[in-house]
Amino acid sequence: WYDLNRCVFNSTDPKDIEYIYSQYYNKLEYVRFSSSLGKFVGYTEYGVKNAEYFNNDPSILARRRG
Repeated sequence: WYDLNRCVFNSTDPKDIEYIYSQYYNKLEYVRFSSSLGKFVGYTEYGVKNAEYFNNDPSILARRRG
């Protein structure tokens, strides 16, 4: 299990910078927070459950939204 924080630069405009926080297990991304969506998205059954939990916890969302 590991986390990955990254920023994606889509243009030279600072407002187009996207922050992405991902969690992986066995090299498979199972949940991701995207600043452009402002919420977590699950990519596996386990990830969907985690995303629901994270999205319903205001403190977790506030921490990721900065």
